[in-house]
Amino acid sequence: MLLIGVEQVIHQRFIKMFLLIINFFEIVTAIFGTVYIKKYREDKISRYFVYFLWFTALFDTFFGWMPSLIENYDQLFFLKDTFLYKNHWAYNSYDIISFSFYLFFFLNFIESTKAKKIGVYSIILFIVTSLLNLILSGVFFESPALFSLILGTLLLLFFIIYFYFQVLQSDKILDFYKILVFYISVGALVFHILVNPIFIYGEYYSNTKSPEFVEIYRSILTFANIFMYTCYTIGFIVCSRKNRSYY
Repeated sequence: MLLIGVEQVIHQRFIKMFLLIINFFEIVTAIFGTVYIKKYREDKISRYFVYFLWFTALFDTFFGWMPSLIENYDQLFFLKDTFLYKNHWAYNSYDIISFSFYLFFFLNFIESTKAKKIGVYSIILFIVTSLLNLILSGVFFESPALFSLILGTLLLLFFIIYFYFQVLQSDKILDFYKILVFYISVGALVFHILVNPIFIYGEYYSNTKSPEFVEIYRSILTFANIFMYTCYTIGFIVCSRKNRSYY
C-alpha cells in the first residue's frame, strides 16, 4: 500500500525502485491469495480480502506510477497541471476505502454483539467525519488528510487489539497459527504502527529541509510494505497447507 503523495516525500531517484518493489509484493501476495480462495471457495471473508488486494495493486500501479511517468516522459508532460499528476485526492479517497475495509474485515471476527454494534457505529462515524473533513478542510486535492490517517489508525489498532484479547480468552490460542486473520492482523498492525506516525510527522519535512529524515522514511516505508505483504503471503501458504483457516 502506497501512501498519499509519496512522490512528494521520497527523493526522485528512489521513486521508481520503490514503486517496483511495492508493486511486486502487492501482485505476488494477490496471486497467492487467489490460489487460496480457489481452494477454499466457501471462505467468503478471505475472498473479499483478496479482491481488496487486487484493487490495491491496480490502484497503486496506476496512481502510484502516473506522477512519475508524467514527470519523465515528454509525451505526457501536458498532464502536469491536471489531477493525475498531483495524486493527493486519489490517496485521500483510498485511505477512507482502505481503513473502512480493514475495519469491516476485522469486525467479522469479533464475537461480542455489543462490541460489534460499537464497531459498526465507529466505522460509520469514521466514514462520515473523514468525508466531511475532506470537503470542509480543503485538503482533498492539496495535501494528505491527516485526520483520516489518525482516526483510521486508532480505530484499526483498537479492533485488532480487541481481536487478540478475544483469541487469548478462547481455545483458539492453541491453533492461532492456522488462522489466516492472525497473519493479516500482524501485517496490518505493524504497517500502520510504523508508517502512519512517521508519515504524519514527515508532512513537515522535505528532501531539501531534512534529507536524512526522508531517507529514514523511505527505508521504513519500504520495509513496512514488504513486511505486511510477506505476512499476508505466509498466511495464505500456511493456511492452505494446514487446513481451512476459518475463524
